[in-house]
Amino acid sequence: MSTLDANRRILIIDDNESIHADFRALLARYRNANCVLDASKRLLSGEAPTPTSIPEFEIDSAYQGQEGLELVQSAKQGERPYSLAFVDVRMPPGWDGVETTRALLATDDELQVVICSAHSDCSLEDILRPFAGTGRVMLLKKPFDIAETCLLATSLSDKWRLTHETNRRLRRQCDQISNTRRVMSIIESCLDELEHAHDELRGHASLLTQRLEQRQKEIAGTRDLTMFALAQLADSRDPETGEHLLRMRAYAQLLAEHLSKHGPYAGAIDRQFLAEFYRSTPLHDIGKVGIPDQILLKPGPLTHDEFEIMKQHTIIGAEALENAAKQSNFGGFLTMAAVIARSHHEKFNGAGYPDGLAGQAIPLCARITAVADVFDALTSARVYKDAMPCEEARELIVSQSGQHFDPAVIAALAACYDEFLKVKAAVDEGDVDPGTPVVCTTHPLALIESESLLGGVAMQTTL
Repeated sequence: MSTLDANRRILIIDDNESIHADFRALLARYRNANCVLDASKRLLSGEAPTPTSIPEFEIDSAYQGQEGLELVQSAKQGERPYSLAFVDVRMPPGWDGVETTRALLATDDELQVVICSAHSDCSLEDILRPFAGTGRVMLLKKPFDIAETCLLATSLSDKWRLTHETNRRLRRQCDQISNTRRVMSIIESCLDELEHAHDELRGHASLLTQRLEQRQKEIAGTRDLTMFALAQLADSRDPETGEHLLRMRAYAQLLAEHLSKHGPYAGAIDRQFLAEFYRSTPLHDIGKVGIPDQILLKPGPLTHDEFEIMKQHTIIGAEALENAAKQSNFGGFLTMAAVIARSHHEKFNGAGYPDGLAGQAIPLCARITAVADVFDALTSARVYKDAMPCEEARELIVSQSGQHFDPAVIAALAACYDEFLKVKAAVDEGDVDPGTPVVCTTHPLALIESESLLGGVAMQTTL
C-alpha cells in the first residue's frame, strides 16, 4: 500500500457482536453521504460524472483482546497495517481495554487506539493515565454520537497517513544523522500537538459540515508542525545554537510585517505572502542535512574546498523542497521555502551564492531572510566565536546596505530593532510569550509557537 493513499483500515475489538454491525453501518452511511455530496459538487460545477475518489473504510472484527492483537501483528507483518482500532473498555473474560491497548501500542508503533467506554465504567482520567504522553490514545464515550464517531475515524485515518508519510521521509534523512532518537522525539511532539487539536475538535462542533471544516484546519496545523519539526531535524546536528529557528523566524516576520506597510514593497507583501513566509523561513537551512559532519560541525574556519561543499546546502535544500511541493496539495509555502533555501545567501551586489543573483533579481523573501539570519548568527555564540553585541551587529549589517543587503530591508531593520531586542531577550531567557501575534492570516499566528519548541537544538550558521 502506498503511503500516499489514505489508510482506511480499521479494527473493531468488542465482545458485543452488535457493536461491530453498528460500526459498519455507521461508517458506510457516512461514506455514502460524502459520495453524494462529492457528486453534487461536481454536477453543480459542470464537471462530468466520475467514479468517486472517496475511499471505503475496510473494517475487521475481533471479539477479545488477544484475538485483536493477533490481527494487528499479522497486518503489520503483511505491510497492510491498521490506521486505528476501536477497543471496548470491558471484554470479559479476557483482557480489558487498557490491557489490550497496551499490547497493541507495543506491537505497532503507528497504530492509534480509541477506547470506547460507557459513563459508568470508570473515569476518563483512570482510563487514559497509563498512556499519558503517547499521543496515540483517545477516549470515545458510549452511546456513540454518529457525527463524532465518523469524523474521528476519518480524521485519525488521515492523521495516520500524514504521520506515516512524514516518518518515511525522516527515515531517509536519518541515514546521514547518527542520532535517530532525537528525530523520533520531534515527530512525537508533533503527534502530541495534534492530539490536543483533536480534543478541541470533539468539544466544539455539532454539525457534520462544521466538523469537516475543522478537520481540514487540523490537517493544516499538522502540516505546519511537521515542517517545523523537519527544520528542527536539521538544527539538531549542532548542540550549541538552541533557539536559532525561533529567533530567526521572529526577526524575519517582524521585517516582513513592517515592509508590508512601509517602503517600496508594501504592494508586494500581502497576507498570503506573510502566511507562507512565516511557515517557510524555518526551512532555510534544511539542506544542511546533506553536509558531512566534519564540515558542518568544524570548530574552525573552513578551507576553500570545504566551503564549496558547504555552499551546496542551498541547492540540496531547494531541490528537496521543490520535489516535495510538486507532490503536495498544499505546496504553496513549500515553493517559497525552496526559493528561500536556495537564495538566502545571495548578496545584493551579486557576490553571493549559489547563482550570483543581484539586486531585485534576488527573490524578496530571500532578501528579508538574509538580514534576519545574519543578525541572529552575529549575535549568537558558536564553538568558534563569541556572540557579538546587538548594537555592533546592527552597525555591521547597516554598513553592508547595498552591498550584502537590500537597502529597503535594512531600513526595516532600523525601524524594528527594538522589537528584535525584545524577541532575543524573550527567547534567550526562556520567557517566550506564545500569544505574541503575527498578523499573517485572518486569525493572527503566534510569533513564537510555544515553550515546548524551545527544547530543540540548532545547527552551525555560516555567513
